[in-house]
Amino acid sequence: MKTILKVILPVLAFTMASAAAVSTNDAKVKDAKKTVLITGFIQNPSPTNCLSVNVNCTEVNTGQTCMSSESTPRQVWKKNAANACSSNLYKVIH
Repeated sequence: MKTILKVILPVLAFTMASAAAVSTNDAKVKDAKKTVLITGFIQNPSPTNCLSVNVNCTEVNTGQTCMSSESTPRQVWKKNAANACSSNLYKVIH
């Protein structure tokens, strides 16, 4: 009986730990996919004169440029260290 417990308990503990790790990873992936509105900037008309807009964009390069939701979409930028709106933002892909 003690031998069986010595074998089963570690296997049970390992199984529970594996299940907990998988469920934690799934939660992190779901959180990463959540969308968040951020403040982006439209060049008006130059990179040193910026208008702020709320957009669903990211700094992670997804291959698609972030665009405003105006009737004529314009590229949305992030301000750089020099306070000019010239750093790329990208569209969030679901």
